[in-house]
Amino acid sequence: MDAQTSTIVFSPKTVPAAVSARIGFILLNSDEVGEGAFQLLMPEDVAVYTTRTAYSHAGGGFTTPTSFTEIANTLPPSDRFDVLAFSCTSGTVALGIPTLLRELEQACPGVKYTSPGIAMIEALKHLNPKRIALLTPYGFDFHQKFLPFLAGAGIHVAADGVFDCKTDVEICELDVEEVLSAAKALVKQSAADALFLSCTAMPVVPHLARFEQELGIPVMSSTQAMAWHALGLAGYAAPIAGFGQLLNARRG
Repeated sequence: MDAQTSTIVFSPKTVPAAVSARIGFILLNSDEVGEGAFQLLMPEDVAVYTTRTAYSHAGGGFTTPTSFTEIANTLPPSDRFDVLAFSCTSGTVALGIPTLLRELEQACPGVKYTSPGIAMIEALKHLNPKRIALLTPYGFDFHQKFLPFLAGAGIHVAADGVFDCKTDVEICELDVEEVLSAAKALVKQSAADALFLSCTAMPVVPHLARFEQELGIPVMSSTQAMAWHALGLAGYAAPIAGFGQLLNARRG
C-alpha cells in the first residue's frame, strides 16, 4: 500500500494546562541562584518560561549583546504569558525604569512588565516603611547608584551596606550567616523598620522568614519582591507563606 495513503490522520483534542498565570522570565546567564529562587516562590499553578541573556556592566551601564526583542523571541509567543519579568536589579538601576519599560514593551507588546528594581519600589511603597536598610553585594561604585535611584522614588535609606563582590560567583556563593550578620549591623545602626536585600543572585530567599524573625522587621529581597509584583500583575491574589511578610499577604 502506498505510504502516503496508509497514514491515519487523527483529530487532535487539546486540554489546556491547569494554570492560573504564566510568566515569561528573562534571567542573566551568570545568575546561578535567581531561577531556582523564583521557582521556589511560585505556586504550583503558575507557569514560568525562562530564557537567559549575556550582558555587560562596562562603564557602570547595562548592555546585552542582542536586543530585548531578540531575547524575548527565545520565549514562547507573548500571547502565551501574562507578565514579562526581567530578573536583574542592577540592570534596572543602570538603565532606569522608563528605558527598561520601553525596551520590554517593544519586545513583548500587550503584556505586563516587572523587574526586581521596579518591584523593589512597588514593594517598599506597599509596606511603607519610614526608614529602610539596604544591603547589596555589588562593587562599591555601583552600589552608590542605588541611593539616588531610591531617593528619586521618595524612599529614605537610613543605612546602607555593600559586600563589594568582584564576581557574580562571589555573589551566588555569599555565606547566608554573613549576610544576616551584616543585616543586623545595619538595622541596629539605623533603627530601620524594613530591610531590602538587593540582587537576585544573593542566596537569601529560603531564609527570609528566619531573617524577619531575628531582625523583627519586614525583610525583602529582589527575587521575592519581583515574585510578589509579577503575581499581582497576573491577578494571582492568594498569599504565599514561608518567605516573609510581603508574600504572606493577599494581593489585590
